Amino acid sequence: MTRSILSGLLGLLSVVAMASLPSACESGGVGDPCLPEDEYDPQFAGFKVTEENIESRSFQCQTRICLVNHFQGRVSCPLGQEAPVPCQPGGGGCGACEPAGTYAPDCNPEEDAAGQCVSGICDPGGFCKCATNADCPSEDWVCGDDGVCRLHLCRDNFPGCQDATKSAEENQGKVCCVPGTDDQVASPVCGQCAPDSQRNAQQAVYCSCRCGVADGEPDDPNFNFCECPQGFTCSEIRPNVGLGDPLLTGKYCIKQNSQFESEGECADVPGRVNSDQCAGF
Repeated sequence: MTRSILSGLLGLLSVVAMASLPSACESGGVGDPCLPEDEYDPQFAGFKVTEENIESRSFQCQTRICLVNHFQGRVSCPLGQEAPVPCQPGGGGCGACEPAGTYAPDCNPEEDAAGQCVSGICDPGGFCKCATNADCPSEDWVCGDDGVCRLHLCRDNFPGCQDATKSAEENQGKVCCVPGTDDQVASPVCGQCAPDSQRNAQQAVYCSCRCGVADGEPDDPNFNFCECPQGFTCSEIRPNVGLGDPLLTGKYCIKQNSQFESEGECADVPGRVNSDQCAGF
């Protein structure tokens, strides 16, 4: 009898202990910073201030939603960068010509590869392979012997990577890199909007949750909408125009006074703005 009671108590304590442990996927609440998955793509040139992005499977957020609310550039690269200089291995003109990224789009090996890959070759692992340089994104890319397109960039006097936690002065002269690496991003990148614009990373990119349907849409009693915490307001981010996942349309919790009004909000950008790609001045 005593042994049964002891076993029961131990079992109860185990349940309580497990309940007190945070889930590995629950790393933050609404307002916590998040890094969009797009930034791990070395070809990604950054977000545009005229658009919104809703990443619905973010393992960085307890809500699973990483919201990019009319933000410009890359979170991981505050000042952006000019277009890097491509090179060809052994081609000369560059003291250090190093790999900067690969191009191998996803494909389904069980389906017709011709409709999925430029080369018509889908690897059993689920990636498109190249057969010639023509199967790569541009003439700067080379199809390697392993059937993977690769881009090389000049790395002469490499200045180092920008750090989102550092000041503009500390990041000055440095380049954009794939987060967690020193691999330079292979595209020009716009600088983030001015800190007082409400459009920089701190004010426009963070974990959020869906708090209501789009304006003009009937209520959805089957969706578990959230309530916005203090300091946030429930605002329409994505109208329902009949495209994409309807469960991602509607209103999300955003920081108070951070509603997007116009591209002009970007203001005096401290980083790169010298192209039609970037807003601000």
